[in-house]
Amino acid sequence: MNSPTDLLATVLDLMAGIGALRQRKMFGGTYIYCDDLFIATIHDGVLYFKANKGTAPEFVERGLSAFSYPKQGGIATLQYYQAPSEVLTSRLAMKIWAGKALKAAREDAAVKAGRKARR
Repeated sequence: MNSPTDLLATVLDLMAGIGALRQRKMFGGTYIYCDDLFIATIHDGVLYFKANKGTAPEFVERGLSAFSYPKQGGIATLQYYQAPSEVLTSRLAMKIWAGKALKAAREDAAVKAGRKARR
């Protein structure tokens, strides 16, 4: 990729058709939403996908690192993992991995909604 803008354009093009996409620039990166759920982020030229306890092992097994950043007194690690390289060259691979991210986001949103309902 030549620039962060090129990477974002490629990602959004390859994700087309999985749902309503939008992006937002925050905290030095670009956040990608599908159907109003946060499914991916691009930071420092790297695409990361949302994961949860059900999908994180697939990323770990492939040796893909979690997104982390310096935080007061240490490092914060989020449940977003580096995307496999093939997603940037294959619409099918992007659909599969972005679909996993969307599934994880939906599951986590449902758990969160359930907690709010019990309050």
